[in-house]
Amino acid sequence: MQNNNDTPTNAVDRKQPLALMPDRLFFHTIKQHGPMSRASIAKLTGISRPTISESAQRLLKQGLVIETKRKTQNKQGRAGIIYEINATKGVILALAIDVKQIQLRLTNLALGVIRDQCFTIDPSWNKQDFIKAVIQIMELSLHDQQAPLLSIGVSVATPVNATTGEIIALPFSQFTVIHGINFKQLFSHHFNCTVTIDNDVNWATLAEKANGIAQQESNFMFIYFGEGIGGGVYFDNHLIKGASGMAGELGHIMIEDGVNLQDYVHKHKLQEALEAGDDLTSHPALQVISRIIASMATVINPNMFVLGGPLTKYPTFIPAIIALTRPQLFTPTLIVPSDAPNFAPLNGVETGAYEVALAQFGLPKPDEVSQ
Repeated sequence: MQNNNDTPTNAVDRKQPLALMPDRLFFHTIKQHGPMSRASIAKLTGISRPTISESAQRLLKQGLVIETKRKTQNKQGRAGIIYEINATKGVILALAIDVKQIQLRLTNLALGVIRDQCFTIDPSWNKQDFIKAVIQIMELSLHDQQAPLLSIGVSVATPVNATTGEIIALPFSQFTVIHGINFKQLFSHHFNCTVTIDNDVNWATLAEKANGIAQQESNFMFIYFGEGIGGGVYFDNHLIKGASGMAGELGHIMIEDGVNLQDYVHKHKLQEALEAGDDLTSHPALQVISRIIASMATVINPNMFVLGGPLTKYPTFIPAIIALTRPQLFTPTLIVPSDAPNFAPLNGVETGAYEVALAQFGLPKPDEVSQ
């Protein structure tokens, strides 16, 4: 397995960003459109054929792409080689950990899903039980893999310092079993690979931008409704985390003395009302939620609110929020459901871990390519 502190020996020199841009575009063109020839890649990217040919040689040398046995059908001249991503180069492990469950997805470098599993968290576990169980789950998912583990991505349903990996313990937290666990240090040491971590809502927000309903939006907010309530702020094409990574933590807004929003929602039994199909227009929790969304619309002025999480699966939930919120808005603002309400954090952390894996080979991130 690759050491998280070392650059792969076959990695391209990171001091050559201009040379790496065609490599990244070559790789991601295949990732997006499937196997193709150098001529097709040059046409799609607008990069000259000689430059694309140089990229092909570098990527082949690194083992990131391979030549297929298929050839292009060309009536004039010789048939062109078709390239595809080398799925056997390595695997990426993504974890989404929340109060009740652990979602796990293991993929190869071609983003083929090897395992997609969900495990229930035993509420009787103490911290050591929890750590042991998570490590065992990860080891079992990797036990039959021959390819090296390139990176691990972790999503946690609580505020976290994404740089240090430290969990930010907040009062009124419902997920105290993970307080004091530094998953970044734990996993990088145990599995000897690079680890990236953030809270679930930030990952979900990035997933909505990368592959979801907000792909065309440069200013939007994702709000997650589940055991906890949180928001991700995407502003001017950047995820806004705040000074200590706490931006968007709507669930911890105090509603009344000693009661924050997520506890207020539980106190007024919103999920029970949703399950019963009750009229929600006068429900106190929905009225408070709508006021907070309207306030956020005034403060950050997004073009869109994307609503996700388990509560949004109930058919009356989002229509009730729209009905209560729209009269309070000063400017037209879209309120839409997530395309993947239960899997957005996992989808986001999978994408993040994939980018970390590619970065180990000296390839710049997409925003660096576009500059």
